Amino acid sequence: MRLRGIFAGFDPAFRWLALIRGIGALGFALSIPFLSLYLHEELNIPLTQIGVMLAVSGLFGAAASPLGGAASDRYGRKKLLVSFLALRAVTFVVLTLLVWHRASFLVFSALWIINSLLGTATFPMMDATLVDVTPAERRDEAFGLLRVVANLGWALGPAIGGLMVVSGYHLLFLTTAAALIVSTAVARVKLQETWRPAPEVSRPNNFRAITGDPMLLRFLAVCLLLFMVRGQLIAPFSVHASSNVGLTKSQIGLLYFLNGALVAVMQLPITRIVSLFKPLRALTAAGLLYGVGYYMVGLARDQWGMIAAVVIITIAEMIEAPTASAYVSRLAPAGMTGIYMGAFSLVMHLGWTVGPLLGGILIDTMPRVAEAWGVIALLAGCASVGFFGMSLRSK
Repeated sequence: MRLRGIFAGFDPAFRWLALIRGIGALGFALSIPFLSLYLHEELNIPLTQIGVMLAVSGLFGAAASPLGGAASDRYGRKKLLVSFLALRAVTFVVLTLLVWHRASFLVFSALWIINSLLGTATFPMMDATLVDVTPAERRDEAFGLLRVVANLGWALGPAIGGLMVVSGYHLLFLTTAAALIVSTAVARVKLQETWRPAPEVSRPNNFRAITGDPMLLRFLAVCLLLFMVRGQLIAPFSVHASSNVGLTKSQIGLLYFLNGALVAVMQLPITRIVSLFKPLRALTAAGLLYGVGYYMVGLARDQWGMIAAVVIITIAEMIEAPTASAYVSRLAPAGMTGIYMGAFSLVMHLGWTVGPLLGGILIDTMPRVAEAWGVIALLAGCASVGFFGMSLRSK
């Protein structure tokens, strides 16, 4: 009943979209955390090669984001979303077979890159669908609610996957494929088409329009800095927690669980409070909090110091994520929501790809690990200054 109350007032298409996102997140969280373990422990692939595969797949995925968004503006949302979800389900079925037969790393990498391309292309389609059916004044709340549903999946998935992996890594990939099949079925049967482009909107001039929007370009440039900082939570954070702070794998897992649980519980209340402020000022505060949180990571000496840092970082994330997405949706002219959300997704994935690489280089090369995290915190501070400068100039 409480869940129904949270979704009250939203278009039914948004409710089905949230279900699709939640099922997908749960499925991916079952297998993705164990991907590197499978490649390293079962196939004896060096971590460097695994890192290259993830970086290349991230770059291909980033490039696919604006293409997926532009295509949804031109051809509609539902047809493409269903097709891409179905294709991704097929790729995970094939990945399951590759894992079962211990296929070569080269073949696995090629299919993983295709999978990343298909996956990231769907996110601007979903974001554009949300924008189509949600009034501007409720988009912050809607994006926040979508994050709550996704984080519930990401919080539960690794715990379930940890129990399933004893039966074989192939079972994890097969379960992810099953989740994608269910998501595809829900999208095909329940989700309604939310955008039918007029002939004049279908002309392929979307990319030129983006490069001609200086406000969007400035915003994306500042966001790139922030996403590079946010990407530290993917790999450098866990390596630092283990190698330099001395936490066990279970303690590190609890830190990630804390991140997801806080989002699930606190995202909507924080989003409602943040909506009372101008978006660029809220993002300014988020940048400052990211800087403080990641600087605390460098200073932490035990589990409690890392917990305190994660709380600060998660608060910044809960302010930044729905606010930035909603802000880009408001900048988009009529008929160009998909390509604008795709450009935003491109920058996000670039930051998540480049950020961990930068963090790893800083931690490996700087004489003191606290100094490395200080540089990362400084990047967040620069992003905060950038948002504040934009807020002074914007109408």
